[in-house]
Amino acid sequence: MRPFLLAACLVCSFATFATAQVSIAESPEGWELTNGHIHVDLSRSSAGVHLKSLRREGGAEWAVSDTPLVAVPDKVSKPYLFTDAAVSDLEKGGKQLTLRFKSGTDALLSLKLKLYPNGAVVQTAMQVENRSQHTLALDSHMDPLFLTLKNPAGGLRPFSSTKEGHGFRSSGNLSQRHEFQDWMVLENESRHESILVGGEPGLGVLGWRANVQSSTASTVILAGTILIKNKKTRPSPTFELAPGATVETPLSFFSLAKGDTDDAGNETFRYLKQYIFPAPLPNSPLVTYCIWLTERNTEELLLKELELAKRVGFDVFYHDATWYEGASVVPGMNDWTLGLGSYEESKEKFPHGIKNLSDAVRAKGLKFGLWIDPGNVDAARVASGEIPEDWLAMIDGKTLGTTHPSLAITKQLCLGDPKVVAWIEKQLGDIIEKWHLDWIKWDPSSTVSYECSRTDHGHGKTDGAYAAYRGRMEIMRYLLTRFPNLSGFECDPSLEFARTNPGPQTLLPGGYINEFITGPMLSPNVWGSLATAGKGDAGGERLTSRWYSASALDYYFRKHFMHGVTFGNINGMSSQFLSAAPPGFIEAFQRNLLYFKQYRHLLLEDVYHPRIEAAGWSSVQYVKEDSTESVVYIFRDKSEIADTKIRLRGLDAKAKYRVTSLNDRPGREKEVTGESLLSGVAVHLPNQWLATGDGAVKEFPDQQLYGSDILLLRRLP
Repeated sequence: MRPFLLAACLVCSFATFATAQVSIAESPEGWELTNGHIHVDLSRSSAGVHLKSLRREGGAEWAVSDTPLVAVPDKVSKPYLFTDAAVSDLEKGGKQLTLRFKSGTDALLSLKLKLYPNGAVVQTAMQVENRSQHTLALDSHMDPLFLTLKNPAGGLRPFSSTKEGHGFRSSGNLSQRHEFQDWMVLENESRHESILVGGEPGLGVLGWRANVQSSTASTVILAGTILIKNKKTRPSPTFELAPGATVETPLSFFSLAKGDTDDAGNETFRYLKQYIFPAPLPNSPLVTYCIWLTERNTEELLLKELELAKRVGFDVFYHDATWYEGASVVPGMNDWTLGLGSYEESKEKFPHGIKNLSDAVRAKGLKFGLWIDPGNVDAARVASGEIPEDWLAMIDGKTLGTTHPSLAITKQLCLGDPKVVAWIEKQLGDIIEKWHLDWIKWDPSSTVSYECSRTDHGHGKTDGAYAAYRGRMEIMRYLLTRFPNLSGFECDPSLEFARTNPGPQTLLPGGYINEFITGPMLSPNVWGSLATAGKGDAGGERLTSRWYSASALDYYFRKHFMHGVTFGNINGMSSQFLSAAPPGFIEAFQRNLLYFKQYRHLLLEDVYHPRIEAAGWSSVQYVKEDSTESVVYIFRDKSEIADTKIRLRGLDAKAKYRVTSLNDRPGREKEVTGESLLSGVAVHLPNQWLATGDGAVKEFPDQQLYGSDILLLRRLP
């Protein structure tokens, strides 16, 4: 096991400074942690350390007093006994309480609780050090978050994040046991308070889980990152900790909020934005054009398309796969794995070099980037000896890789191998520097599993996935440290390093839903249709037509412009370029992009899901924390009801707002009181003129069941 230790100076003092916003005070009975927003009391006795009290400032008590705080991840029978504690200072004014427990002479377990000045949020992590001379077997997951909550009359109402829509959805009633595969919220409806439990999503390598067990009196939460994600491959897997090695879980957290799931989410997002997420770049979220070809001299075609990208208003123009030496030059064959693993440019495709293309893109005022898949390589590069065979990931002696009818065979590298990590860091660092890359799309498209079982890579037989996660985190840390303005990484979320898409994609403001915008004739998957919902090109209901109203096109684009956006020719064909789309499609794209740039700064703010009276409608609202600005997306999603009322949130009831509908022409703004907006906004969709123009086309009546509007709100002085 390669140890990944967080450097920290543990200060062996429990003094509380009156001037500090965060206070961790020790008494003979235990510790009190507070920042003025949240209060946590811990008790200490011969039985160990227990949670005594948990409450938000001015809120109700959540904890069942004197319940366990530590869930032991060990399969051995020796108990972990409390030994000592330490307080240390963190950056940004935070403090950490480290509680240490020993299991005889075998292991040292440290539970780390972090508290920062702002937010009713406590961050947790668990570290285990093997001090024995034998391998220590842990569970396949370690749970640094262990809470026992009081049940109000009627119990706590559970909500889970979902991939089918934006935000949290009701999970019914808590049964005796309930497992959440992503972030979750428990709501105390009688007190109108909520607790959100979440953590590091795992970069597509690891999983995250919360196990909840409910009884009449209490609800027990055990939550953390699953260190071995794919349990189906082996029965009852264990996590092996070699002698002298240390393992630390990714971060988990819980937050308390007054209100419902949206309020709990906003409490959490504010904390993550201030203390965890990388700082957003100017004009985020960016709009990107992802473009690629499998033919010779693609440089010429790309430079022509760049002119359109500049005119339409893209922020980033980046090249997807097949830019590397040995890549396919057979037009329209989609073989993006041929040549994979080289970090030299294809001279057949770029006669003047990638640096020339990069300079041309930057001269137009756009950012330039490249697609990468560092964990996978063309099998031919291994066979030739260019890529060492001992770098390959294996499970039970069989190498990992993919075989696909349209692709060259690939082999997978083990990202848990320090030699592989160092090699990838050098290759990526070199191309970012010499080609002036602003954007990296890390897309592990041909990865089949991260669970390498080789023991010559610095990890154990069953913990290759955890090592791969740490390796990928190390590469991203290296890149953002060396290139602070680098962006991208949008395919797999993390909290600390994914600048464009940190955290669960359907929850966080401004995140990318990993998808391409495509349209009529732009992909074999959507030929002659517009996808109206769902992920990517293939999912969701569709409007199928030869003719589209302005209303239908706006509905389609606005669904995408709720977050960061990528347009792309998904199969690498020039026939899929945006320039090949009908003029009306391009105009609609340009129109909606122009508006997007007026409100996109709000997509990094608080997010709400307003209540809608009619069935078959949906709405998402972003609001600045100070209530001065807001953007509201409203969709009639094939509902039979054309009129409804939407109650907005997060606004100042005593203020007056200028309300602009993007369905209206300029000069038709309205001034509306915040109280009226909170009470409900009357909406009719689709907009009659946008849907019918100078005359409805009776052949396509289904377009009358769809409609959208975007409202821009600005508080008046």
